[in-house]
Amino acid sequence: MPTTTFGPHTVKDWLATPEDEHWELIHGNLIMTQETAGNSGLAGEIERRIGNYLEQHPLGIVRHGIAFSFPGILAPDREGVVPDLCYIANDQLEKWDEEANVQDGVVPALVLEMLSPSTREIDWKDKVEIYREAGIGEYWIFDRHEESVRIYRFSENREKPVAIMSFEDSIPTPLLPGFSLEMPRIRQALAIGTQRSRKAR
Repeated sequence: MPTTTFGPHTVKDWLATPEDEHWELIHGNLIMTQETAGNSGLAGEIERRIGNYLEQHPLGIVRHGIAFSFPGILAPDREGVVPDLCYIANDQLEKWDEEANVQDGVVPALVLEMLSPSTREIDWKDKVEIYREAGIGEYWIFDRHEESVRIYRFSENREKPVAIMSFEDSIPTPLLPGFSLEMPRIRQALAIGTQRSRKAR
């Protein structure tokens, strides 16, 4: 289970948490989670593929581990998240601050989270609400153990996934024309990486 410090806390409290720990502010509660090696590897492979696409099609940027606050949604000053990955379109980059600890008011077009047992309820419930109300277009939740991907497109359905894909599928998005996240190749790359790591021991 994640470590939780019940609030109400504010974004100011959230920014005062230790930099080497992974804290988020969910409905006024401070929650510290842990990242697994498997989820980190999956996020890295996805980031690389989206990044390669954006090099050829400069529509925006892809980043990992960026803190965001979304003023004016739900309870003001009570939400602060650090998505595993996000795609920020060019129309949001004029608000982007390279020196800031938290991006205030920048709204990613696409957010991707790697599910873990400790964050399951947060990712499936709380973050759906936060990302929807913030105006994020799509939210993808990856489950390595079930090899599934829940796809939310809030303009099509505000409450439920519009699709549940598997790691055998290629996943397109209208946000990135011509792009498709080829999950079989990612699964293969992760398996090869694991084999190399074991041989090196």
